Amino acid sequence: MLLSPVKTPFRTLLVFPPVWTPVTPYLALPLLSAYLRSRGLSIRQYDASHEFFLGYLLKEGTLNQIMEKASAKARDGFYDKTRERVRLTAQHLLANPGEWCDKIARVGEFVSNLKRESSFYNPNTCIFSQEGLYALLRLASLAFFPASFTFNTFANPHIKDFDTLLAYCEDKDTNPFLSFYQERLPVLLENCDPQLVGISITTGNQMAGGLTLARFIMQHYPNIHITLGGRHMLRLGESLQRQPGYFDSFCHSVVMGSGEKPLEYLIACLSRGGPLDEVPNLLRSEDGTVVACDREEHIPISEIPAPDFSDLPLEEYLSPTPIVPFRLSEGCYWGKCTFCSRYDTRRFATIQPQKAAEQLEEVHRRFSVSCFTINDDCLTPPYLEAFAREILKRNLDLKISLWCKPVGQFSARRIEIMARAGVRLVRWGVETGHPRILKLMNKGTDLEESRKVLLASSNAGIWNHATMILGFPTETLEEAKETIAFLDRNQDRIHSSILFRFSLLSHSYIVRNPSAFGIAEVDGPRTPFSYDHPFICSGGMDRGTFENFWKWANYFRNEQMYGNPLWYYLRIREYLLLYVARFGLETVRRWKVKPQDNNVFKAGDNVEFFFKKPSEIDQKSMDMICRLIESGGEVGLSWIRENLADAFMIGYAVEGDRVVGTLTHKRPKEKYVRYLMEKTGLDLRGYLERGYTFLRPEYRGIGIADRILKGLVVRSPGEKIYVTIRTDNQEAISLGLRNGMRLAAIFHNDRTNHEVGVFTSISHISESFPGDSSFAG
Repeated sequence: MLLSPVKTPFRTLLVFPPVWTPVTPYLALPLLSAYLRSRGLSIRQYDASHEFFLGYLLKEGTLNQIMEKASAKARDGFYDKTRERVRLTAQHLLANPGEWCDKIARVGEFVSNLKRESSFYNPNTCIFSQEGLYALLRLASLAFFPASFTFNTFANPHIKDFDTLLAYCEDKDTNPFLSFYQERLPVLLENCDPQLVGISITTGNQMAGGLTLARFIMQHYPNIHITLGGRHMLRLGESLQRQPGYFDSFCHSVVMGSGEKPLEYLIACLSRGGPLDEVPNLLRSEDGTVVACDREEHIPISEIPAPDFSDLPLEEYLSPTPIVPFRLSEGCYWGKCTFCSRYDTRRFATIQPQKAAEQLEEVHRRFSVSCFTINDDCLTPPYLEAFAREILKRNLDLKISLWCKPVGQFSARRIEIMARAGVRLVRWGVETGHPRILKLMNKGTDLEESRKVLLASSNAGIWNHATMILGFPTETLEEAKETIAFLDRNQDRIHSSILFRFSLLSHSYIVRNPSAFGIAEVDGPRTPFSYDHPFICSGGMDRGTFENFWKWANYFRNEQMYGNPLWYYLRIREYLLLYVARFGLETVRRWKVKPQDNNVFKAGDNVEFFFKKPSEIDQKSMDMICRLIESGGEVGLSWIRENLADAFMIGYAVEGDRVVGTLTHKRPKEKYVRYLMEKTGLDLRGYLERGYTFLRPEYRGIGIADRILKGLVVRSPGEKIYVTIRTDNQEAISLGLRNGMRLAAIFHNDRTNHEVGVFTSISHISESFPGDSSFAG
């Protein structure tokens, strides 16, 4: 069908429903709007999720009604048999109504603090305001139980099939969106007077909010054509084709895949009153049967104009400066990860780097935006370098976050160019710390190569956030522990991380080839609205073992590995981007939060130092010391506990409930002393060995190691000391030189293939050994 111009304005309203973060808009509607407007069509876009949270729910009047509703249910014992967290929230509400009234009265302050630059960049105020808003979201979830929701999650375990979903869309008692639509939609629809409403449902968290919206319009505005689209609807394509009732209850059509051409055709057909059978990528119902158009059309991303945010209130989002999403590609250049559900079967394509930079500059100039989250699944390192060079040519002052795969093509030079172009945060798909599991995932990465990339990125000042998956089919407990150990050993280059439970997704390679991954049974999706599959695996951890490990891993990561870091309490990745861009990597890494009162402090502010014989150290502290030494990754792990038990003295630094640094004067094994004599000619019999030295990365460079070392020296009077240090470890060498150690010999360690220096507290220097000058730096 040829598309001639529409003679009379046909009015289309595009809606993005709750639940989605009110911090930044989603990209789908701005891209659709840009394309359709370039075709001369009348388009309005509406971020209903932003309006739901900031214009409706988080207002004193609404919250007072919510509190009254939740309190009445609590007094009636409604929550007595619910899960513990819900029950405790209800009990606290009844016992402390004044505290909740105060939070409600301050909701405007909380929102304002996160929008105002001076208060947002005060970490105490930022955390305080976020905690206040999330408490109010818990109150709202209580009132609408069993629904529960935050800024980016929504769940209701009672929605299990078509009938329960339909009933939920009309249940004002448990549906938080219905009263919002009843209040706001009539005014919106009167002002826009649309003939077509397109609702983009991108994630499962939007399903209830999106379909409640569609149902409301179907019931009250029968003359408006409703079409649904978005990635989540695409994932549910098979379910939709088996459920013609969807169309009778919620919509007239569903766009499967990219919406640019389908919406252009749909508008043309509706404006003329013609049939919809030629609209590509469209599902519709005819006489109780779901009909799919057998023709697909796709506009390459390179032909879509720069996203148009002109309808969206960028200054009103929950951020001190506008943050907008951006895409440079479609598809994935790798596309072989076995766990990934790849619904877009088009080949990988990018916007040419020069054009991409031009579009970025256009958005930057037109909407006064300097912060961009580039959310492409995977971009090649050469492409990112070319794109970064185009940004540098234009002298743009930007703050950018990316998704990347840590492959060797990310050289230090290439990463430095990206950093100069404004890249401040990268979410790296590391996924696992175990080689066997990495091979099963088919990521196309190597752990040692990834470590080098992450170090280069950290050295360039880029914040590295690692995504990890636990519970992969056949993964054993020891293999899962190795993933946590990998994070622990690489804290110097992995600044934050997130743990995901493995999900078996529809259309993934694994679900099509389950036996290759030890999967004995695969069930269908849990509900018609989901696309993850329950399964039974013949190997790996059983459910109980995994659940216990999952709890421990999350505890250890937050409490011990990172020590209640500020980034964890910031909650929102866009906030982390802003903080790193404002304060720099090292400052943000050193900020910690006291979980008792949420007060922020800097690593090192409250350190205590201990110097004890092994027998004097309690078991919990000794366990943490051992774990800290293991995380250093520079020593053999077999005899750490035995060697520490026989040590002369152990020095360690503690902040809060966490050992953050340690250093030991130990008695060396006779075998090792003979080895050093053979290698260097040095007779070190009668010496104490200084070793097992490790400091958490955020505690380096602030004098902690010096204080531990000096404390050990004072408590080891008259003892001769030696220490072996790799010659490329300038930090450790400088520490030794500052504290009276001198280079005595250098030898080659055949096992590690490194040059190692032997430093002693008594001069052994002769003309046969190099002097100290080479280590002066």
